[in-house]
Amino acid sequence: MKKRPVVLFFAGCVSGMAAVWNEEIPAAVFYCLGGVIFWGRQILRDRRYLIGLLGMAIGMLLLFAQRHTAEQEIRMVEKKAPKEISGVVLKSSQTERSMAYLIQCQGWDGKLLLYDTSNAKVRTGDWIQAETKVEIQEKAGNPGQFSARNYYFARGIYYRGFAERIYVKGYRKNPLENVLEKSREWMKDQIQEQYSKEEAGLIQGMLLGDKSLMEEEQKDDFKESGLIHLLAVSGLHISLAGRSIYRILRRIGAGFLLSSAAGFFTALYYGMLTGGSVSSIRAVLMLGIYFLSQVLGKNYDLLSSASLAGSLILIRNPLYFGDTGFLLSFCAVIIIGCIGQETGKKKKVWGKVLSRIVFPLKLQMGMLPLMIYLQYETPVFSFLANAAAVPAASVGFAMALAFVWLPPLFLHRWIQAFFWAVLKISQIKYGMITIGQVPLWWVAAGYIVFYLAGKKKVKMPFSVRVGVIYMGILCMTAVPVMRRKTIAFLDVGQGDCMMAETAGGMILADGGSSSVKKTGRYRMLPYLKSRGKQKIKIAVISHMDEDHYSGILELLEMGRIEYLGLPDVPRDTAYESVKTAAEKAGTVIFLLAEGKVIKGADFYLKVLHPPAGSSLEKNAASLVLQGNINGKRILLTGDVEKEGEKELLRKGLKQADILKVAHHGSKNSTSEEFLSLVKPVHAVISCGKENRYGHPHKEVTERILKYNSRIHRTDKEGAVIFW
Repeated sequence: MKKRPVVLFFAGCVSGMAAVWNEEIPAAVFYCLGGVIFWGRQILRDRRYLIGLLGMAIGMLLLFAQRHTAEQEIRMVEKKAPKEISGVVLKSSQTERSMAYLIQCQGWDGKLLLYDTSNAKVRTGDWIQAETKVEIQEKAGNPGQFSARNYYFARGIYYRGFAERIYVKGYRKNPLENVLEKSREWMKDQIQEQYSKEEAGLIQGMLLGDKSLMEEEQKDDFKESGLIHLLAVSGLHISLAGRSIYRILRRIGAGFLLSSAAGFFTALYYGMLTGGSVSSIRAVLMLGIYFLSQVLGKNYDLLSSASLAGSLILIRNPLYFGDTGFLLSFCAVIIIGCIGQETGKKKKVWGKVLSRIVFPLKLQMGMLPLMIYLQYETPVFSFLANAAAVPAASVGFAMALAFVWLPPLFLHRWIQAFFWAVLKISQIKYGMITIGQVPLWWVAAGYIVFYLAGKKKVKMPFSVRVGVIYMGILCMTAVPVMRRKTIAFLDVGQGDCMMAETAGGMILADGGSSSVKKTGRYRMLPYLKSRGKQKIKIAVISHMDEDHYSGILELLEMGRIEYLGLPDVPRDTAYESVKTAAEKAGTVIFLLAEGKVIKGADFYLKVLHPPAGSSLEKNAASLVLQGNINGKRILLTGDVEKEGEKELLRKGLKQADILKVAHHGSKNSTSEEFLSLVKPVHAVISCGKENRYGHPHKEVTERILKYNSRIHRTDKEGAVIFW
């Protein structure tokens, strides 16, 4: 490694950024000291490792500088609070319910993503003026939740807005972008004409990186089988396109320079055509280095090439370090560079089959620590899926790209068969293991264990080596085993959701939102996985309002809930839809009413309200649960209002450590009389940011503060978690 200075620099740069990525000072100090000690020890052995320490310092400075610049501009924009923006449309795309325009605003470094539902005729290259409230990209409000801020900041998109009016002021012609846009649309039309809908969605995803035709269930299948990388235009696709042109030209007698130039510009154009993802940029840079080595007659080193590409990307934009695509893409390439692929004598059939399985197994093992850190789980046997699907996908991809210009022919039926096979392989279950959220040192420990276990020559006594491996595995195992139980009130926008870990599994009380779409998939499920769980043991719905059941309905449809408690009240359409989804998923349903009890080894919840068959209005008839979870006295009140609360006062209310404030802090709930009985230590208000109802109402917060309760708000704090 010390003979590869570019690799050392990139490793140092990554270690420096990793050390300071977490903005918590104690963690940053810990990882910085760890990095300095590591590189210092290496320098004592060989001074060439100074390049690694230099890379670490540069990485830290680059990240600090980029963050500082971004924060300065954001503060300036927040201070001005513009109600109107003007700029050039760089890109446009269709979302589920609107058009999204990427705008480079005049005088801003950061770009703005503008959503519009007015059907205004806006083209790429238009100079527009729009009336909109400018917002900063959101941070993740819950553990495990996708961070829009990290994702968009890495792409230089700091702001978002929802257009009230758009005015087109002029047009700046961009011939290249026009050609790219027309090419994309033409290819989409061709793909949808050549193939059936199911396969067309996969082909469009692989060829263009556009997954809009794919169902969410299909995407889940690819993720749970470990084949999600096939749905992104990756280095495999870019390299295949560029190298194919190179090889064809070489075979017909073209020189190295012409063949390399044609191959590189083909890859560059294809990368731009598919949106220029970080994995595409990495592949184009690496392919350019490969072609340069061919022209100069030099040996090509995969690790040095990847490290140079990674260093250039991070120097250009250090915030790419927080991008999942960047981390997984470079991790995969570096592991391939380390383990290599067997070459030499021709193998027999069984030898080829075995190597097809062993290589993805090694790759999966090498990526395991990072995968767990980023996604909390991994399919155990995904190497089998990759061994079967990647060859079929590669052949199908090459043929689909080569014949995309043809009208629909019998040939496309053959190509479709390859993608049909990939879809079927993705639908098989490969044994998902969910570890949950782990610290960065867990990843480092994993790679140390793999290094010591796989490296034949290590300068340490065998007994010490075995001891370090054993201790590393023990420490890694201890993280999920010793994880403390939590009670969490998730940020679901305008809605309610409480998740509590118990000895018997995860308990869920309400889960829905009227302001956040797909809250079950994108907020509740990620939190569940971050806690090392795959399913909800018991879910309870207090009443049938969307902001209390929509996320639970999603989890039911995904088969993620074992038992479901429903209120024993007159049924409506929403009640029947939830009941039908539960029955289809095989979830056991039980009814709850006054006097019923849910209990386990370390929790006890009694239903105080309403009585069975209650005729009260929906909110007033909300289930109210009182009890103890993990040693904390808790009171969950749903949306109970005046009429229901009056009945509740006569039913044995007790003092609570944690009160979930009723109806998102509405003034019609949480009366003085109620608070005088409950006297909560902590009062949690679950509501959406700047919601149209004005929740929580000032009268309620003032009443709660009279009892010296500490108020927690999900719209201000994000998830409220008690340990």
